[in-house]
Amino acid sequence: MASKNYRLDPIFQLYDPIQYSFNKKKEDYVIISPSVGTKTQINDGGRVTFEINSLSNWLLLSDAHFRCDFKIKDATQNRIPQTNTTLENNFFPSLFSEMVLEAGSNPIETIKHPGEFDTMLKTVLYPKNYDSVSGWISDVGDGEVLKEPVRTVANDANLARIRVVARNTLERVTRGVNHGFEKRALQYNNIVENNRWGNYVNWKLYPLFGLLEHRKVSIGLPYKIHLQREINDNKIFFGENNSDAKLEITNIQLYIPVITPSVEVETRIFNSLTKDIEIAFLRRNTVAAAGATAGGASGIAKAVNDKKAEAAANAEARRHNLAMEREARGGS
Repeated sequence: MASKNYRLDPIFQLYDPIQYSFNKKKEDYVIISPSVGTKTQINDGGRVTFEINSLSNWLLLSDAHFRCDFKIKDATQNRIPQTNTTLENNFFPSLFSEMVLEAGSNPIETIKHPGEFDTMLKTVLYPKNYDSVSGWISDVGDGEVLKEPVRTVANDANLARIRVVARNTLERVTRGVNHGFEKRALQYNNIVENNRWGNYVNWKLYPLFGLLEHRKVSIGLPYKIHLQREINDNKIFFGENNSDAKLEITNIQLYIPVITPSVEVETRIFNSLTKDIEIAFLRRNTVAAAGATAGGASGIAKAVNDKKAEAAANAEARRHNLAMEREARGGS
């Protein structure tokens, strides 16, 4: 009688190899404040520098973001801001005329007019989400959103010209559909929040900095980010009383994810970094000498010395043979 093939219940499979793979042990943030001497430039105009010297940490710069705390005030001192005024979409990068990313002591990327470039990149790369309060949708200043970016504008057109063309573009989404605009207008015009408690916005470094598209951790390399602050309240506010509005930054910090890898992952990475790297040198019209190996310069030097010793031994043998021949001929 054929034996039945019973399947063992998993609870009795005591010795089956079980593999676990935990790449990350912990995730945290390192918080970077502006360097000493540059913090005063935040509201006065000038270069604000963030120095990243966490050399022993595994940093994931591609997920880093700035947190900017701010208040909306009236340009006239001690006067409450008027209503029907709100901030331009994606206003944070527009606060700066230039952003620079340095790795080591070398500038890697320099972005002029980061507000315009960041908005263009996000318009192309991300789907339009009219419920979003992130504020990146490129509207025309009144809450109406273009379905498609305007393509008939000169490269050197200024913001005013772009808005004129946008208003004359028929393919637009009305303000009533752009719920994100309504939320922002309500949020930024809330007198209690913006003047007593303040407000904040988070802005990610990617996609503006193309280097961060390569989503890799970094360790042992210092970085710097320079922000060239521009006082441009007339550009970032719009609405009925936009000329009376003023943005005051109360705090700005850079948040960078710190990844603590598992012991297995860290060991594997360091082992790969400490391995010898084989380098092949291309030679032209060269024949390896006898005894030369792939050992590098020491092998080549040994081969040269052996060749010299062999030549000296041959010369000594010839001298000895000539002396013996002269002696055999009677010393002639």
